[in-house]
Amino acid sequence: MSSFERIVSSRQVACLLLSILPLVVPFAQLSLAQSKATARLTSTKAADTDLVRMWQEVKDKDPAGWAKSILEAQEKLATFGYGTTFTAKLDDQTKEALRSFQKRNELPITGDLNFNTWSRIQDDDLALKRDIPIGPPYLFNDSDWNNVFTAEGVWLEQGKDPDANTPLRSSRIECFKANQMCVGATNTGTLIHLQYMDIERWDEYEIVTSPDDLPCGREFTHISRPEKAVISTSTAAYKNVEACTKLFGPPSAPAVSRLDDAERLMDVRLKAHREDSERIKLISAEAKSRAGLVHNH
Repeated sequence: MSSFERIVSSRQVACLLLSILPLVVPFAQLSLAQSKATARLTSTKAADTDLVRMWQEVKDKDPAGWAKSILEAQEKLATFGYGTTFTAKLDDQTKEALRSFQKRNELPITGDLNFNTWSRIQDDDLALKRDIPIGPPYLFNDSDWNNVFTAEGVWLEQGKDPDANTPLRSSRIECFKANQMCVGATNTGTLIHLQYMDIERWDEYEIVTSPDDLPCGREFTHISRPEKAVISTSTAAYKNVEACTKLFGPPSAPAVSRLDDAERLMDVRLKAHREDSERIKLISAEAKSRAGLVHNH
């Protein structure tokens, strides 16, 4: 069979892309929020002497910048329920709010807007704004198994429950027996990764793709009809050890992912969001009762 005959038609690829493109916007928003949160968490952990010194320099030498930082803190603390007004100065009300926030978050109680307190305020603000992912339900369509196979879902690590930090990677796979090829489109949140996979075996029970050699690894996909499962296995195979190690670290055990239902990840994110809200927002028991947020068991 010629290479031309084995290429999936542009119409098939276009249909595959169109089926996944409507998910790009919410995933992109989620990815942006996650990247900001990751950057903030990283900066918090790296709050060493230099960062504290830079923060102090703003406080001592940049009155406008310091006032802006106080104003932003007041706005966020008010959102959290600490009752601050927007004065752009460290007044008694703001100091009391900061002391309450520091006590609630087990920080040194100073009433001052120091670097660690500011970082925690930023982290909590991002946690409340984190989007809940919207992904596809799991689809395993083998109704025309002898000709075409289609699967859809999100990739999750096999044998491990997702957590609030598990990335959402929505994917759709279509396999064409006549072309002896599978095409996968995976949405990472910021881009769509297209993958063309030669089929090594397609029988009554399974589809197995040939290993796809990448610069830093090798992967293949196994589709089991009896188990209604789509599994991707990636193995570290560093062609340039130095470059790949810098990008991904030392070679590790094979990574096995299974196409699954997005609801599993959505449930985890919803639970984390509720817990973050409970932890961050200062809502009295009376207010919760009045608003019907307290449930009697």
